[in-house]
Amino acid sequence: MKCKFESKGCTYDAEIFQCGSTDIVRFYEERNEQYGEALTDLVIAAPSYGFLLIQYIAGDAVLTGTLDSKYFHEEMVNDMVAFLENSLPSCRNIYFPYHIDFVAVSSSAEYNGEY
Repeated sequence: MKCKFESKGCTYDAEIFQCGSTDIVRFYEERNEQYGEALTDLVIAAPSYGFLLIQYIAGDAVLTGTLDSKYFHEEMVNDMVAFLENSLPSCRNIYFPYHIDFVAVSSSAEYNGEY
């Protein structure tokens, strides 16, 4: 399910993947993901802004994740929880503890088929 997350004047695209007792939320910017039908020539793959994992356990849920601190910060957590409760009925009216890491990217590796 695709949707928008808004907080503190920022808007990001979000995609929620549901599978059994686990949901995954991916934050990204859709304009960075416009690939053609086939991957040819030089391809630059922009990484997502982060992921949240919701694990449902005996009627409650635990929220964990890693978000890029270039786009997210601690003051957005309450908006994230409200976003999940509004987007996923299974997150409403449950015990919903969380641990979210805000990370800064210090290096990366890339292979794009050209070198």
